[in-house]
Amino acid sequence: MRRVILLILVCLCAAPTAFGQSSPEIPGANAAPPGPQPKAVIENPLFDFGTALEGTMVRHVFLIKNTGKGELLIRGIKTSCGCTAAAPSKNHLAPGEEAQINVGFDTHFQKGHQTRTITAFTNDPDTPEAVMTMQGVVRQQVAAVPAQISFGTVPQGTEVTKDVMINDLTGQKGFEVGQVTNSSSSIKVVKKPRTDHNPGAVLQVTLEKTMPPGAFDDTIKVVNNRMPVQIDVFGTVSGDLDVDPAQISFGIVPKGQDVVRILTLKNSSARDVKIKDITSSAPSVGTSVETVKPGKEYKITATLERGAPEGQLRGQIAIKTDDPTQTKVDVPFYAIVGQARL
Repeated sequence: MRRVILLILVCLCAAPTAFGQSSPEIPGANAAPPGPQPKAVIENPLFDFGTALEGTMVRHVFLIKNTGKGELLIRGIKTSCGCTAAAPSKNHLAPGEEAQINVGFDTHFQKGHQTRTITAFTNDPDTPEAVMTMQGVVRQQVAAVPAQISFGTVPQGTEVTKDVMINDLTGQKGFEVGQVTNSSSSIKVVKKPRTDHNPGAVLQVTLEKTMPPGAFDDTIKVVNNRMPVQIDVFGTVSGDLDVDPAQISFGIVPKGQDVVRILTLKNSSARDVKIKDITSSAPSVGTSVETVKPGKEYKITATLERGAPEGQLRGQIAIKTDDPTQTKVDVPFYAIVGQARL
């Protein structure tokens, strides 16, 4: 009986997979089929384009040649990023034939040293993946200094102004800065001439007193006759009500387990503040509140309940108060219930 079982196991190990191919764990399983074989050769697989201005298209043609005795098949092309496109001039190469791999690299929103790889998938048993590389330096045409503005944490009712310099990096004449726009009505942007008389402009970016408490972000868009520029603006306005921690992470939670997190809401204003209501955007996250110091401090309990469905869970707790300037305070939460899925 033992010999029969062993014989069955040996037969199962030697059997082909469901796709008619041998298991890759078996020696020789990936061997090429009998007969004349193709051979893929990339002539000059590395192309250094030197320096290119941001916003231009860098193009190059790689050559792939079949130096083998069988037909070479190019089954597909993959590039290392969406800003790079590549296509072969033909997919079937007889022995001695060659094809062009036309590559275009869009340098919009790129800067500094850049490397892009292009992979051709072939039926060459020795080179199933023929790799080509394009590299070089992308030079910005226009730069904002600083490239982003962080106001940090600012008390409510405070006005803060920061300057941004718009610089032309091409060295060419005739640089002009046009329309400057942003979305937030509480962030004012004023364009002024540079005092050093160099081409470009100075942007005075003001966080105004009207910005409500909480985190904020905005984008300043600068039109010019070279390349458009975007400047990210962000920060936090602190009010009289402060929640610690500002967000909740339940972490990775085994299914069927409760997890509790404690928040503290403090009121630093002279007037007393009451919590009118507290709700959660997810049914599986419950909340409760206790008074620590009437009108001044509250303890909030957030519970991820054991019935939470598996997977990622995101939402927020809304704390409604009778404070006229902060009628609602939002606290984001996050959890992974069960095993983390990549």
